[in-house]
Amino acid sequence: MKRTAICLCLTALAAGGCSKSNDASTGEGADDYAARAGVSSLGANDAGASSVAEVNAQPVLASEGSTRLMPLASDAPMALGKVAGGCSFIYQGRSLLVAGSENDADDKGKGVLVIDGRQLMLPGVEAGGLQVIESGPILAGDGFTVSVLRGEDEPSRANGKSEWGADLRVKGPTGETTFSQGKWSCTA
Repeated sequence: MKRTAICLCLTALAAGGCSKSNDASTGEGADDYAARAGVSSLGANDAGASSVAEVNAQPVLASEGSTRLMPLASDAPMALGKVAGGCSFIYQGRSLLVAGSENDADDKGKGVLVIDGRQLMLPGVEAGGLQVIESGPILAGDGFTVSVLRGEDEPSRANGKSEWGADLRVKGPTGETTFSQGKWSCTA
C-alpha cells in the first residue's frame, strides 16, 4: 500500500514537472530570446529593430582612427527594403556596409552599417540611383558621413558581381577613420 502511494506521488510530480516545462505560455520563445540577446529577425517590419550584425562577431578596427564597425550578416541587405540592386564594402573578408537603390535616377539610395555598436540606416546625399551606388556613394545622417572611395580601374567580374578596389571613410563625432584596401562588390 505504501509502495503504491509513493509511486502515485512520484508519477504526479513527474507529470506536473513535465506539463509545466511544456507550457508554452511560461517558456521563452525564439522572439523573446532574440530580444534578450540583442538580435532579431531581419524579416521584422521595423528595420531599426532588426540586427544586421553578425552574431557574436568582434568589431573590425582600421589601422588608423577609432571608429569600430561590426561585420554584417549575409542577410543584411534585406534591411534595405525594396531596392533594384546594391553593393557591399568588403574589408578583411567581411562585409561592413551594404548600400542599395531603386533603378531611378532621382533615387539617392541608402546604406546600412553598425558603427560603434549603433546600427544606422543612412540616406545617400546624391541622386543618381544605381549608378551612384555602384560608383561609390556618400551616405550621411546621425552625425556620420560614410564615403566609399572606389577605384577607377576596370572591375573584376565573378559570380555575377563586379568588384573594385576601394576604401571606406567614416567621419563622425570621434574623428575620421579609413578602412583601407577593401573592395566594393556590386551585383551585376
